[in-house]
Amino acid sequence: MQVPIVLLLTFAGLLHSIWNLLVKKSVDKQVFLWLALVAAMALFAVPFALLRAPIPLAGWLCVAVSGALEAVYYLLLGGAYGSGDLSAVYPLSRGSAPLFVLLFALALRNERVTGVGIAGIFLTVAGVYVLHVQTLDRQGLLAPIMALRERAARLALLSGVVIAGYSVVDKLGVRYVPPETYIYLIFGAAAVYLTPFMLTRKWAAVRKEWRINRATVVVTAVLFVASYLLVLFALRGAQVSYVAAVRGIGVVFAAVLGTTLLREPFARMKLWGSLLIFAGIACIQLAG
Repeated sequence: MQVPIVLLLTFAGLLHSIWNLLVKKSVDKQVFLWLALVAAMALFAVPFALLRAPIPLAGWLCVAVSGALEAVYYLLLGGAYGSGDLSAVYPLSRGSAPLFVLLFALALRNERVTGVGIAGIFLTVAGVYVLHVQTLDRQGLLAPIMALRERAARLALLSGVVIAGYSVVDKLGVRYVPPETYIYLIFGAAAVYLTPFMLTRKWAAVRKEWRINRATVVVTAVLFVASYLLVLFALRGAQVSYVAAVRGIGVVFAAVLGTTLLREPFARMKLWGSLLIFAGIACIQLAG
């Protein structure tokens, strides 16, 4: 993977971790995410109208599928943040995705991943696992697995599966639709899918969230578009399994933000986990 793409994804990971921090600090996480999607549609309506181009049927199918998966992702992520820490939920959600992406890409897209590339992906996943380890005894080493009994951890892991699904779809989608158009359409589709639920089940929460956090919602909307637009451009020039793994750098940023701004507990193992993630990214850079 070329260095500019790695830098692109690193910056995307930083932006992504920042908007996750803002979500964690909101009142109703699912409502906040939906409002950010709606705000993104309003903020970028004019640029989209100016940039739009004819889209083939295959492109529309990718938009429909990816938008549906994005909607499920936001529901799962919002649910996970309702009871879990940023420094715990984010690494499990974002960090498990590369492994699922690798499996999906090999099965569905027949991507050829080199030995060094596979090593990089597994180092990244291992780093995410180590981030959750508190001690080096048997109980501490098994703690990340045992944590899956908690609702927040299960939702975070499921969101990792969904991330893998829409990542593979988006790799195909940007072949048919320019990234700047594609991102607007998939976010718009996700917002539409979620609207009936929000208006019928959470209207009071919508009004409260907008009243309290409208400025933060707008900032998050911009971060939504900026962070994933960078990823879509990267997908045009690199394999989806490598892109998903390098995006794992975001878990390091999330760990730092969670411990410094939200005063979540910090452990020495988070440093070792971060180093493993950096090693994994280095292998991926060498692989392609």
